Amino acid sequence: MGDIEIEEKRLAMMFAALLMLLGISTSAQTPPVSFPAGVKSVSFGQAQRYGGAGKQLCAIVKPLPSPAVFERGVTEISYTVELEPRVVKSASARVVAPAGQELRTDACNAFMPIKGGFTQTQLGSSISRVDKAPLRSGRYTLRVTVDGQAAEVPFTIK
Repeated sequence: MGDIEIEEKRLAMMFAALLMLLGISTSAQTPPVSFPAGVKSVSFGQAQRYGGAGKQLCAIVKPLPSPAVFERGVTEISYTVELEPRVVKSASARVVAPAGQELRTDACNAFMPIKGGFTQTQLGSSISRVDKAPLRSGRYTLRVTVDGQAAEVPFTIK
């Protein structure tokens, strides 16, 4: 081995040590998700529910940073997909979760009146276990389909 090769290896090891010291991972980061047309944003967190004129409304007041990570022991999580009014014709979402838990959902949708009807502006759900136990740790995926176009948004429960 020549002096140049030894120096290159030494520099590479020093750089890797510096990254570890700074807490920066050298592994691949999750790339940003490309949403279908008509999706303004996706948020994860705890839903705040409140009553309106004959209906229940909900919102995520403090969204988690992306990629979303929920703490271990959480018993309910929520997501919302903000939709462009008058643009989206059909929208659906579902969560793919680690096996071994029976889940229930509580809708968190919002609509806006327009001439001749309504348009959906928010699609979402709060998710918990039927037995009220904490949700299992692991990787979850939110699959969003809007007008036939799909996107997958990963999130984690520690």
